[in-house]
Amino acid sequence: MSVPVDPNLLEENDDGEAHGVTKTMEPELYKATVGGDILEFVMAMENWAVNRHHCLSALCVPLGPQKNTVLHLATSCGHHEIVKLLCKDLPDLIAEKDARGDTALHIAARAGDGMLILLLTGSDYAGCVLGETNDAGNTPLHEALQYHHEDVARILVQKNRNLSYSVNREGKSVMYLAAEAGYAAITRLLVENPVGYCNVSEKDKDKSPLIAAIRGRNIEVLKLLWWKDHSSFIKRNKGRNPLHYAACTGFTEGAEFLLEQFYSFAYWTDKQGLFPIHVAAIQGHVEIIRMMLQLRPDSGELLTPQRQNILHLAAKCGKVKAFDAMVMLPELEKLLNARDDDGNTPLHVATIYGHPKVVSTLMWDNRVNLKVENNEGLTAHDIAEEQMKPEMLSFRKHMTWMALRLVDTPRAPNTIFNKTMHPIIGNHSKNTENFRDKVNVILLVATLVATVTFTAGFTVPGGTNNSDPDQGIANMLEKVKFQAFVICDSLAMYISIIVAVILLWAQLADQKSMYVALKLALPLLGIALAMMSIAFMAGMYLVVSKLGWLAKLVLLLGSHFVVVLGLLFLPLCFLGSSNYRMLRFISYYPFSLMLYALGNYAENEAEE
Repeated sequence: MSVPVDPNLLEENDDGEAHGVTKTMEPELYKATVGGDILEFVMAMENWAVNRHHCLSALCVPLGPQKNTVLHLATSCGHHEIVKLLCKDLPDLIAEKDARGDTALHIAARAGDGMLILLLTGSDYAGCVLGETNDAGNTPLHEALQYHHEDVARILVQKNRNLSYSVNREGKSVMYLAAEAGYAAITRLLVENPVGYCNVSEKDKDKSPLIAAIRGRNIEVLKLLWWKDHSSFIKRNKGRNPLHYAACTGFTEGAEFLLEQFYSFAYWTDKQGLFPIHVAAIQGHVEIIRMMLQLRPDSGELLTPQRQNILHLAAKCGKVKAFDAMVMLPELEKLLNARDDDGNTPLHVATIYGHPKVVSTLMWDNRVNLKVENNEGLTAHDIAEEQMKPEMLSFRKHMTWMALRLVDTPRAPNTIFNKTMHPIIGNHSKNTENFRDKVNVILLVATLVATVTFTAGFTVPGGTNNSDPDQGIANMLEKVKFQAFVICDSLAMYISIIVAVILLWAQLADQKSMYVALKLALPLLGIALAMMSIAFMAGMYLVVSKLGWLAKLVLLLGSHFVVVLGLLFLPLCFLGSSNYRMLRFISYYPFSLMLYALGNYAENEAEE
C-alpha cells in the first residue's frame, strides 16, 4: 500500500522554495478537532505524529490553510476540553498566530467565552500574548471591547493591570472602546491602572476616550474621564471641543455637565467657526439650546463667520420641529428678523434652501417682518419667485412659493419681476416647451375622463329594458341614485370635453395664453374628476343596494375620496395664482394638509 505524498513537499524549485502550494491539515485531525471529541482528537494527534515521525511539540504541529493551529480551531469551535489539553501539553501554541495575526486568545475574546479566556490565560505563557496585536492592531482586550463582551474584558484587564496597550490601526485605545461601549466598571479599572493609558497622536484626537463617552451618551463614564484627564481638552484651542460633540449628538446631560465644569467651552469655535450652540441648531437639538441659554444667556448672540445666528442655521437645515420650538423661546425673539452678511433674515434663508414648513412657521408669526429686503433688494417673496424658473424649480421650492403666496407676502418696490404674470413665464423656447408638456398632460387626462364617462353612459348600472313599450329605457330610471349617476356622468363628460377644447386652443396660442388656459382648465378638470367619482359611487351603490352594509361602505369610501380629491385639487387650482385673499385663505387648510402629508419627503430630500 503506497503512502500518500505530503503536498507540502511538492513543487519545489532549485532553491528548495515551494510555489503555489497551500499548507493543509490532516483530514482526520481536522475533523477530530472541529468535532470536539477529546478521545478522537488525542488519537488523531498520536496517529499524525506516528505517520509523520514527529514529536508532539508546537514546532511540528500541522497548520491549516489560514496558518491556524489545532488550538485556533478548537478555540473557534468552543471546545473547552481540547483547549485545556493543548494549553497543558503544548503551551507554546498559545502564542502562535494565524494568517490574520490572531492568537487563540484573540479568537476567544471575540467570541466572548470567559471559560476559554481563563483556560488560555491560566498558563505561564499567557502573559506574553495579552499585549499581542493582530493585523488590525487589536490586542485581545481590543477585540473583547469592540464586540461588547464586558465580562471578558474585565478578566483580561485584571490579568495584568500594569500592561501598556497601544492604539489599534483605527487610532482607538482600549480606554476609548470601553468609554464608547459605556462600560463604567471597565473604564474605572482602566482609569485606576496604567493599563488604560496610551499616547494618542494629533490626527487621532477625535478618538479621545472623553469624546467616546460623549458619543456613547454615558454620563457616568464621562464624569470618570473628565476628573481623571480633562486638562488636555482645556489646553486645546483648535477643532471641536467636547461640548461641540455633546451638542452634535444631543447629549443634554453631558453638555450640561461640561458647561458647568468649564463654561468657556461654549465660546470656542471649531475650524468652520461654529460655536457649540450652532452645532446644536444645525442638528435640531432644542434641549441643548434651551439648556445653554439658561446657563449662558448670551450664547444666543453668537454668530458664525457669515454673521448667521442659530435661527439662520436651523432655517437653513430645515429642522422643522426644532425651529418651531426655537421661535417660541422668548430669548430668541430678537433673532427673528436679524440679518446676516448678505442681508438675509431666517425667512430669506428658509426660502433660499426651500423649506416650506419653516417658511410657513415664520409667515404666520406676527413678530416676523415680511418686508425686509436683503442686500440685493429682494424680499423672501422675490426670492421664491426667482426660484420658480424651470431650471431652478423643485418640489420643495414650489411648495415654498405656495406658502409665501398664501399670506400675500409683499414684494420689493423695485422688483424686476412682473407682478401680473406668473414667474415661470418668459420668452425662451425652453419655457414654451415646458408649458406645452403641461398642456399635453392635462389634455390627456381630460380625454381619458371623457372616454370613460361616455362609455359609462351607454352601460348604465342595472341595464336597460328589452321589451316593449319601454325598450331601451333604463331599468333603474326611477331611482334617485341612478338619476345622480346620470347627472354626474354627463357633467363629467361635458366638462372634460370643454377642457380638451380649451387646451387645443392653447396649443395654437402664445405662452401667456397657455398660462391663462391652464388656470381655467385645472379647476374644470378637478370638477370633472369629482363628478366622475360621484357617478361611480352612485352606480356602485345601486348594484349592491340589497346588501346594506356594503352599500353604506361604498358611500362612506366614495364621499371621503371626493373630499380628499377636493382638498388636493383646491390648492393646485387657486393657491399661488389667485390675487383674492379669500381664495388663498380657503386654500390654507388643504395646503397645510398637503404640507403635512408631503413635508417629510420634502425635508428628507433637503437633507440629502
